[in-house]
Amino acid sequence: MTEQVRLSQEKETLLMALYLRALDNRRPKPILGDPFAQDVVDRIGYDFGRLGNLKGNAPLIATRARQFDAWTRDFLTGHPDGLVLHLACGLDSRPLRITRPATAQWIDVDYPDVIELRERLYGPIDGVRTVGSSVTEAAWWDEVPADRPALVLAEGLLMYLAPDDVDRLVDRALRHFPTGRLVFDGVAPWVKTIAGLQPSMRRADTGFRWAMPAPEAFATEHPPLRLLDERSAVDLIGGHQSGAAARTVTRAFAHVPPVRDAMRFLRYGFTR
Repeated sequence: MTEQVRLSQEKETLLMALYLRALDNRRPKPILGDPFAQDVVDRIGYDFGRLGNLKGNAPLIATRARQFDAWTRDFLTGHPDGLVLHLACGLDSRPLRITRPATAQWIDVDYPDVIELRERLYGPIDGVRTVGSSVTEAAWWDEVPADRPALVLAEGLLMYLAPDDVDRLVDRALRHFPTGRLVFDGVAPWVKTIAGLQPSMRRADTGFRWAMPAPEAFATEHPPLRLLDERSAVDLIGGHQSGAAARTVTRAFAHVPPVRDAMRFLRYGFTR
């Protein structure tokens, strides 16, 4: 049965990420391997052909999801009674891809219409609670337990927010939980500038509004954050390329600082 999708233009970015994870899943040797994304793409009544010019971004999106999955597993191994808070979850299938301890809690947050679509496509997921709200609102935090370690995931989110909203969101998370991890991806200032030239981004009426400062500087701006891990997207993608020539070229780019730092995956720790 085909599921019809009706989303505002700026929310079509969640369909871009879904489509790219499905493309990766079709590869003989996927980077991520997300059959749930493929199933949803097959059932959605949406013209994904409109996103054909984004195909080259599939390795990036799959590599990011794979790294965030690894950090999520690591957190749940160390904190089987912890809470995973996935901000702007979109149509991501992470709680289905990851084996979760029965004692863990998981909360997915996104706009109400996105949550409605998500639940229609995936159905209820055991151990996962959804909250329909913009992540920049304050009221929804009242629904989030504050008595346990938390992993706050912001995948493909912060660069779309205004700088003041990024600061408020991060600081609220740090005040809410006693201890935990903050995981997100950030783009360099030059990437923020050129992203608006992408036709699909213009069509979706969205663009990057926030660029990542130096990772240590970000921690200084948001105490008590401490940097635990920093990964270059370009460097990680190089390790996943299927051909030797492609791996060589990508790894060469990883030694060029502006390219190496174009997008970074970051993991911070905090304890109040």
